[in-house]
Amino acid sequence: MNDEILRYFKVEARELLQQLGQGFVALEEGADDAEMVPQLFRWAHTLKGAARVVSHARIAEIAHAVEDALQPFRDEGVPLPRDSVGEFIRLVAQMGDALAEMDAPPPVAPGEEPAPATAEGHAPETLRVELSALEELLDGLAEAVVRLGGLREAVEAVGQARHAAEGLLEQLTAPAASSGSAAERTRWLSRTLSVAEGLNGALTRAGRRLDGGLGKVEGELSRLRDASHALRLVPASTLFGALELAAHEAAALLGKRVTLQAEGGDVRLDGHVLAAVRQALLHAVRNAVDHGLEMPEERIALGKPEAGRVLVRVERRGARVRFLCEDDGRGVDLGGVRDAAVARGLVLEQDAASLDEAALLDLLFQAGFSTARSVTDLSGRGVGLDVVREIARNLKGEATAATWPSLGTSIILDVPVSLTSLEVLEAEVGPRRVLLPLDALSATVRLPAGALTWMGPRASFSHEEQAVPFLPLATALGNPEPPQPRPWSAVVLGRGEGRVAVGVDRLRGIHRVVVRPLPASVPPLPLVAGASFDAQGEPLLVMDMVGLAHWVRQGQVPTVEARVVRRRRVLVIDDSVTTRMLEQGILESAGYQVDLAASGEEGLEKVSRGGHSLVIVDVEMPGMSGLDFTRKLRAMPALASLPVIMVSSLGTEEDQRRGREAGVSAYIVKGEFDQHGFLDTVARLSGGPTERGR
Repeated sequence: MNDEILRYFKVEARELLQQLGQGFVALEEGADDAEMVPQLFRWAHTLKGAARVVSHARIAEIAHAVEDALQPFRDEGVPLPRDSVGEFIRLVAQMGDALAEMDAPPPVAPGEEPAPATAEGHAPETLRVELSALEELLDGLAEAVVRLGGLREAVEAVGQARHAAEGLLEQLTAPAASSGSAAERTRWLSRTLSVAEGLNGALTRAGRRLDGGLGKVEGELSRLRDASHALRLVPASTLFGALELAAHEAAALLGKRVTLQAEGGDVRLDGHVLAAVRQALLHAVRNAVDHGLEMPEERIALGKPEAGRVLVRVERRGARVRFLCEDDGRGVDLGGVRDAAVARGLVLEQDAASLDEAALLDLLFQAGFSTARSVTDLSGRGVGLDVVREIARNLKGEATAATWPSLGTSIILDVPVSLTSLEVLEAEVGPRRVLLPLDALSATVRLPAGALTWMGPRASFSHEEQAVPFLPLATALGNPEPPQPRPWSAVVLGRGEGRVAVGVDRLRGIHRVVVRPLPASVPPLPLVAGASFDAQGEPLLVMDMVGLAHWVRQGQVPTVEARVVRRRRVLVIDDSVTTRMLEQGILESAGYQVDLAASGEEGLEKVSRGGHSLVIVDVEMPGMSGLDFTRKLRAMPALASLPVIMVSSLGTEEDQRRGREAGVSAYIVKGEFDQHGFLDTVARLSGGPTERGR
């Protein structure tokens, strides 16, 4: 079978199975049979035909069975019995399992070693891309091509300038330049000036065209970069169909009823993050239905709705995203967890009594741990929440749990994201432009002078008959402004009694941006979630709205000056420019500030100014050698203890002995140079690339 056809089948089958699952869930929740049953029939019929094309007998047989079972209800217009919906959901799940097996590695014959996994062997990831996003990308490419074509004029102008430069060179080397009559020299000077003016004009035109053309191309390429990144971003709502189907499938197997409530579907994230999180949430949802929700009769006796509720929420928290799965069931039986831990030998009986709630809940994430007394299709195998934690670790995140007796349990998955897309409100704060995520805002208000009531550095104003705490955003950015009666544009965060507001100078409008985390080399900035880039490539800070709201309520914000990060300065002395550049690149990449000197004399002059944490010096240099430099340094009381690393091509025992006698702290032979060892030595002697102060 053609691989291309199989790939298309998998994409189509996944979509049809998702539609079938969501359709049967909708029927169970009261959808109109007259509309839904014919649609379900068509989806099953389409899936059957597609499966037969690729000779997938198992999916084709199940789809045909679904089609046959639905046909009488479609033809006669009779409502589908609600007690049969669970069986249909199980059939959809079976087809999903059969589809998943298509990407599973082939079975290994007895005695054979499994083939090593390779990148080429992985199934390619596929994402649905909105046509409008693809059209935007293609429009940007077309515009960039036009802009690049315009640069041809600049290239032609450069060619004219080169021709004029050749003419000027000919004039300057002509015999009349040094000999000939006064009239000949006058004519020569006139021609030379004319050629020079032509050269100046050609260079001016070329510069103008290059400057304007390159600026426009850079703007288009910046827009293309963001559009390309946006193609990778998928709305979190794509998770919800599979989670809803999993919840209803588990409930049908256990004789329970469930409703799944989903929030935060508009959060857009990396496709590979959502693909991994999907598996974690599937386990969490099944676990919630199985272990969390009570049976219908028990819920009724407790005064709860017959159908249990599972909430799945996706929300941004700075540079991280939180996935929450919460049920309204019985809560975790912590005593049962303690007993199971002792029975499985995870803790000693004498130590079990001292385990607090956090330690007991942490046991739920242990591989192989289960409180179920028997093995069923859903329970007892110890596979579930351990998968959630493993996926969290793979994503450099964390998984935690919380529980409340008789009220329910929450499983929380926090993961960092490399990219996310969101709508923002752009605002001006003094000379800065910042981005405020729109989903955290409830209103914008124009406050005239005198509308604020100040109490020290913070203020409040009346909004919808409620006093709302207010703080200038400039204060959060480390530039406090004294209270003064002036007009403000206020941005209101949150809703209800928890509302707070920040003041900005001007609102610039709403647009969608791609947000990236700050580079690791940038010190942590208070209340900043990440950065985006405008059309000119300028970085704009994206504010952390959760943290910002918290600090407004507290009446204070952290400032960058509260914890100053200083880079340690290293002086590199070597007469070889190659060695200087090599060592400078390595040190600056590691976070050090580097000064350079080409001789021992220059190095001694620079180091005497102070401020260096370490010196790296060569031995053989013109003038003052590295050994002489070290001896002079050791004779200066203020610098006698400054660490010195000698890096030299001289590597004999005698050479190293002379270095030690001169007072070097470490000796590195260039022929044995190792970057990691070099940096380890530098860090050991200097104290590391940064020093932190308060």
